[in-house]
Amino acid sequence: MAILPILLAGLLGASETPASAMPRGEVVPKIVCASDAEQSYALYLPKSFSMDRAWPILYLHDPRRHGAQAVELFREAAEKYGWVLAGSNNTESDGPMSPNIKAMVAMWDDTHRTLPIDPRRVYATGFSGGARASCLLAQKTGKVAGVIGCGAGFAEGNPPEKNLPFVYFGAVGDKDFNYLEMHELDATLGKLKATHRLAVFDGPHRWPPADVCMRSVEWMEREAMRANLRPRDEGLLAAWLDGEAKAAAALEAGGKKGEALERYRGIAADYDGLTDLSAVKPNLDRLEKDPDARRAVEKQVKLEADERRTAEEAGGKLLAALQSDDPVPPRRLAQDMRVPQLRHAAEAAQTEAERLSARRILAGLTVQTSFYLPRDYVAKHDARRARLCIDLAEEMAPDRAGLVWYNYACMQAISGDRKSALASLKTAVDKGFHDADLMDKDPDLDGLRADEAFRKIVDGIRKPA
Repeated sequence: MAILPILLAGLLGASETPASAMPRGEVVPKIVCASDAEQSYALYLPKSFSMDRAWPILYLHDPRRHGAQAVELFREAAEKYGWVLAGSNNTESDGPMSPNIKAMVAMWDDTHRTLPIDPRRVYATGFSGGARASCLLAQKTGKVAGVIGCGAGFAEGNPPEKNLPFVYFGAVGDKDFNYLEMHELDATLGKLKATHRLAVFDGPHRWPPADVCMRSVEWMEREAMRANLRPRDEGLLAAWLDGEAKAAAALEAGGKKGEALERYRGIAADYDGLTDLSAVKPNLDRLEKDPDARRAVEKQVKLEADERRTAEEAGGKLLAALQSDDPVPPRRLAQDMRVPQLRHAAEAAQTEAERLSARRILAGLTVQTSFYLPRDYVAKHDARRARLCIDLAEEMAPDRAGLVWYNYACMQAISGDRKSALASLKTAVDKGFHDADLMDKDPDLDGLRADEAFRKIVDGIRKPA
């Protein structure tokens, strides 16, 4: 991480070369970086793009190397507001940050050499580990005006500090296991008096939908006006404010007074000093005095505190069981972790907020027991603890048991345990995982392809009895 600003300092001084004939108005899925042929990125140039002016650029960091898919989400916003998009095909979510740094440097170098980029309006976004990489890029270079963090906050060991040199727009799904992290980050940024906003959308741990991506770009455009990085546009400000006010009014009309109050508070902060708020302020003042709205906000705060405590207690019991040398029956451990109660609450709790809270806790525990923990134990050849994690994940998400076992087979194949991997793959099929195309092309299973048993499993899916 220490070398990142040094590398980019040299690249920022590199002379630009004329851009080759690249199409406008369509996503180019792969452009190989001139400085590193192993690195590539997807590129989108708006239809109005020309070489005779400087353009804002958004660097996108997808955690699964899907640059074009990430770019597509922001395509409409980029076209509407004249942004260049560059999405890395090499960034990853897990493991050390060095591969992401390498990918970011190569993409930055290539775009700065070939495109007329406005150095004052460089932005970064990413999902999950890609969001953390984006924050790191902004912190270490000081050359990023704003970060759109999706589904995750800052990189470990690099928390936000006072006088943050960039503005921050966060986005998280209401079923995302990182929901609490994003809300805690939002509160931290508020205490630091950093310019920030958090948008919550309907969904699990994933990139936000295109309408939230549009909102994030518009938020950055508005902050650019505030900072005199682009001309002030009264028409745009009025249109954005009207859209935000209508969204807040719809929440109130739908009986969500607490959410409406929070939305109006955000509007007041976002537009303060930029435009006339006289049409919004009466609604904000009314809801601030509304006891139902205030109680709803307080109830949500308490619910999130309870969610944090329940998740920590369950995680503590899981950690204690894994650290013990005495085997623990998975079902009993699941009961100790209150998994049956959480599953019931996720489906039948009295309020939607309580159902969402239970789903988030289960999602966090499931991703730990189905991926992170068993991956580490497989690498250490600790089959007992890895299997305990997988059995627990199946208790938490029985409807996804096939996928849980498929991922387990991939981990075992990567570790070189072919026999166990084939057995787990067969279990995955028995439990409902029937994606033969994925099995045929998944690089994680390359070590199994020459085995007759592997072909028998895949062919059995393609040609069922």
